[in-house]
Amino acid sequence: MLLLFFLHFLYFSHAVYVDKYRDYKDYKYYELTGSREGLENLRKFMLNIDENLVHSESLNKTEVILSPHLVKLFNDAVKKENLKVKVLHDDISEIIRLEKGNTRRRINKFSWNAYYDVNDIHQYILNTTKANPEWTELIIAGKSYEGRKILGLRINTPYENGQRETGKPVFFIESGIHAREWIAPATTTYFINQLLTSRDPDIRRLRDQFDWRIFPTVNPDGYHYSYNVDRYWRKTRSVSSNGCRGADPNRNWDYNWGQHSASTRPCDYQLYAGSKPFSEIETRTLSKYISSIDNLLFYVAFHSYASLLLLPYSDSEEHVDNYDDLVQIGQRSIEYGSRVNGEKYDGPGTAAETLYKASGGSMDWVRYALKTPLVYTYELRGSSFHWPPERIPEQGDEVVQMMLGLADGAKELGYY
Repeated sequence: MLLLFFLHFLYFSHAVYVDKYRDYKDYKYYELTGSREGLENLRKFMLNIDENLVHSESLNKTEVILSPHLVKLFNDAVKKENLKVKVLHDDISEIIRLEKGNTRRRINKFSWNAYYDVNDIHQYILNTTKANPEWTELIIAGKSYEGRKILGLRINTPYENGQRETGKPVFFIESGIHAREWIAPATTTYFINQLLTSRDPDIRRLRDQFDWRIFPTVNPDGYHYSYNVDRYWRKTRSVSSNGCRGADPNRNWDYNWGQHSASTRPCDYQLYAGSKPFSEIETRTLSKYISSIDNLLFYVAFHSYASLLLLPYSDSEEHVDNYDDLVQIGQRSIEYGSRVNGEKYDGPGTAAETLYKASGGSMDWVRYALKTPLVYTYELRGSSFHWPPERIPEQGDEVVQMMLGLADGAKELGYY
């Protein structure tokens, strides 16, 4: 009887958890432009009222998602700071509904016209290794607070005699560190599929030149929570001493930790940097795996959304020693990508110069701690962290070409 009661309790608890999905009904999405001081004053004012405020910033604008009951206070603050306001979405729940409505949950139908939960993404990786045993293998690069694997795929094609080459330069891809940026994992799995199935000789050449280590979602708990409970969740799911959940895993790396665009408040919805560098098991174990890689040439991170290519360091306008090379290679990447749909990314440049200062990110730590030569972060295209699922291949094809541009640009400059 006790066992039956316990099982019933678990089932009921799970049902309640699912029923609490935050639908953001009647929440409005605003774009604000004006003086940097005015934008910062408004953001701070709104955060004092609503600690769970969803917001994003760049050098000249701020975007916020606002609860209906805060609209009057918001409008008064906008007038006070003399800001211009534009409504991007009158009811953001409609965008969420359309995005989730096309989602397929059966892994045997995995495709790129829908977004999938983390278990389905992991199953896709597993199925891919089974279908390509001579080229691929599973990688476990760490684990999450809730016990999930940070699961990735290694692609290393053999020589014609069947022997796998061991001396290739390593091309590492990190994706999905911010849970709500769904287009990043989707694009990454699309890229995997193209590497393994394309008949385009350029893409095959791209595949064969490198020892690939590709991780579609390095924040699996956060992604799962975003997928099932709160679409705009960004952080991990660890529990702080005061009971608040999560830290921003891209503010938690041991490079200038906590200095810019980071919060010391565990309840901060977006930017809590953790209690110390590498306080999060996800960043701690992933960094150990990265440190174990020999011959690491490329480290690429995918985020969304800004249509922007970023270089280290994110919190400084001082340039790394091979900055000019990074720019030249990055320009080649952007140019290749623009051929696909006519969409051209901004940059390349540091976040401090093109977006905003941010400290404690993975890209900067990899460059600083490991001296990795070629390190980039791509802010993919989108609007309000959304991208229509049926258009995933559009960005996927751009990413394939941008990675080809990186490889060609690096080879031209003698990096391999």
